[in-house]
Amino acid sequence: MAVQRFLLRFEGKVSPQDEMGEQMGIESSATLGPGCDEALGAAGTKAEFNALVTNEPDGSFTLQGEVVLPAGTLAVSTVRPSSLDETPDPAIQSGTAECHVDSGTGKLAGASGTMMLTFTVDEDARFVGLAAGLVFAAG
Repeated sequence: MAVQRFLLRFEGKVSPQDEMGEQMGIESSATLGPGCDEALGAAGTKAEFNALVTNEPDGSFTLQGEVVLPAGTLAVSTVRPSSLDETPDPAIQSGTAECHVDSGTGKLAGASGTMMLTFTVDEDARFVGLAAGLVFAAG
């Protein structure tokens, strides 16, 4: 069993997926660098993080998505509901989501592990997130 680690800075956008705003989509990308094990992809290659966020009436949210790396894809989902918080800048909200790595494809087939996502969303729906992951794969 191989252990792979990554630290990625994703940038992209958040957009409504329904008329009520109950579901939001995240589309973002990052460049692999020194914070990623080379088995996940060479430095300078691209990664993507795409997710569907479901907003709950109590203000919390859950997330299901995928991290697309050169080595394969990781399916992720939140461990428990999370929430957006106000910041000192009224134009920005921040959040943190603890995610399971549910599965993987390619060289990451059968993967498990965890990913922490700390992010901001601004009034222009710009998403900036730091994702730190620990992945166990047959590898």
